[in-house]
Amino acid sequence: MLSHAAAGPAPWPSLREELQIHAAGANRDGSPAWHICDPVRNLFFRIGWLEFEILQRWRLADPQRIAREVADATTLAPAPDDVDGFRSFLERHQLLSAARQKAPMPLWRWLLNNYLFIRIPLVRPAQWLQRLLPWVGWLFTRWFAGLSALAAVGGLVLAARQWDTVEANLRGALSWDGVVGFAGALIVSKLLHELGHALVSTKLGVGVGHMGVALLVMWPMAYTDTGESWKLERSRHRFAIASAGIASELVLAAWSTLLWAFLPDGDLRSALFFLATTAWVMTLLINASPFMRFDGYYMLADAIDFPGLHERAGQQARHFLRRWLLGLDDPLPETLSTGFRRLLIAFAFATWLYRLVLFVGIALVVYHAFFKALGVFLFFVEIAVFVGRPVMAELRVWRERRAEIPRRRKRGWLLAAVAGGLVLWLPWHASISAPGVIKAGSEQPVYSPFAARVTALDIADGADVQPGRELLMLDAPTQAEERDKARALALAYTRAARGALGLEEGPAAQLAVAEQQASRWEAEGRAREAELLRLRLVASQAGEVRDVDPLVGQGTWVAPSQLIAMVVDGRRWRVEALVPEHDRQRLSRGSTATVIVKGRTRKLQGQVRAIDSSPVKRLPHLLLAQDHGGPIALNPTRPKNELRPAQAWFRVLVEGESETPLLAVREVRVHFEGTRESIARNWIDNAVSVVIQQSGF
Repeated sequence: MLSHAAAGPAPWPSLREELQIHAAGANRDGSPAWHICDPVRNLFFRIGWLEFEILQRWRLADPQRIAREVADATTLAPAPDDVDGFRSFLERHQLLSAARQKAPMPLWRWLLNNYLFIRIPLVRPAQWLQRLLPWVGWLFTRWFAGLSALAAVGGLVLAARQWDTVEANLRGALSWDGVVGFAGALIVSKLLHELGHALVSTKLGVGVGHMGVALLVMWPMAYTDTGESWKLERSRHRFAIASAGIASELVLAAWSTLLWAFLPDGDLRSALFFLATTAWVMTLLINASPFMRFDGYYMLADAIDFPGLHERAGQQARHFLRRWLLGLDDPLPETLSTGFRRLLIAFAFATWLYRLVLFVGIALVVYHAFFKALGVFLFFVEIAVFVGRPVMAELRVWRERRAEIPRRRKRGWLLAAVAGGLVLWLPWHASISAPGVIKAGSEQPVYSPFAARVTALDIADGADVQPGRELLMLDAPTQAEERDKARALALAYTRAARGALGLEEGPAAQLAVAEQQASRWEAEGRAREAELLRLRLVASQAGEVRDVDPLVGQGTWVAPSQLIAMVVDGRRWRVEALVPEHDRQRLSRGSTATVIVKGRTRKLQGQVRAIDSSPVKRLPHLLLAQDHGGPIALNPTRPKNELRPAQAWFRVLVEGESETPLLAVREVRVHFEGTRESIARNWIDNAVSVVIQQSGF
């Protein structure tokens, strides 16, 4: 037990009475190591030879005396600063009595630091795990491992022979029944995952403190406390505990795949399908990652026998940054081979990048989980606490040690800062890039005005036509008959009105009726004639004939909704580009624009003809939608066929001419020359716009 009272005139904290120390496996360099055990919190801390010798002399209560006695009794040569540094370590991890007597952390601060991951212990399973272990001992035998491997191979072979059924089940997983089945399979899989950790820990003599539920961004996840695995000196035993959960799910998936291949259709077969295909994949994607403190991290740390992998790799990376960026000639945190140290540095940078992406993603999830005002607040809290605070802590160290930075390195950073400030704040940035679609400048669709019969067709795809050129001849027998009928009736009533039928002197009323009917049928005849004249389809512009309906020919009937052909003036084109509001304010009518068609290197020059003052409700074309390979995301709350963008986009119309005719609608990138502004101003305006828009102010 480590229990020494404070001594000496200077205030010196005593160690906590309940702390224990145990020998650990040797470090990679062969030096001895120990573990400080905190039984109250079920935590352990690995220390080296120097720290152990300092603890042995903690009663001296003076850094200089402790350092001197360690140097006299051992081959170590510590300095008083080393003792002070270890004291800070003990205080930071609440291993000193004085640290335990401090006022507890306020609830609001605890929630601020832990609301993303909260553990809720539910059971203490140590006793029933001991009773269960003899009954499941066969799970740890080699013959069961071999049978599971054979089951996996056999299941995969049988599933491959029923691949159509597998694809159908995967599509069915998108239904509500599929979601419910996936949730049930996930619960079973995760319970067996945690039971695997617990059983292997118990088999190796490591007690399981408790099992419960952890809330990760309010999402429940089962967990098992195997913190006492540090007592195992052999790293392969610790690796067995860390990998037991994933191994359990893989074994479950192997047998589920084999059974699924033989069972008839039903609920049980559907449940086995989810266990065989989805649950373990999700586990590998999340738990196998070594960049967070999940199973993958402990598996990697135990595989290379390097406890405290994240902390020690982070120390190497910070030493690298301070050396190469600031020129600080600090001693290495620990003695390692050059190759292994480089791997640790690369791993630390990868971990920081992974966590940056993850925490930003979690911040977005938190933002969308609450109403807008609270969501924006929690978003910034998340970024500040989990991204900003570690960065600021390192920058604080740089500021405190600025006197140690070589003058030459200071001048270099000063010049870099000035150059960066000029690049960011000088208003030199004028170009604006926007997505859009290019179309022919003029298009004439050819339709029949009403149901008619083709009597002559004198056009073909690719034919050039001039204005007034007749494209095809149509005939409507019914309309012609109605016209002839109206003309005959008009003539008859006219003659009747004039007395041509022998009514030399009739009543005035009869004459009036005859004249009225004559006028009516004359008008009807003219209307029918006008309708027939509409059957003369001519080109209204010069262009090229395209998209001629191959089913249309002499003698065929065409409906008024049937597109017969298109006359396109492809040498004149127009582009509908979409820009955000900030860029719209920097554009003006008449300015030049450069259009680059996707998949081509040739540039087209045009002019801005119109700039909309209100955002578009619908994208100009499917090509711009992200769901169809375009650059603009659609509003997820609206039906996809509405093509409503998620953000505010403003239409800019660009027109121009080219020597080569435009053959089809294409996606383009348009480059404008707008008013000049600085890059920093652009970033600030965009950030303010997003905050105002998303907060609902």
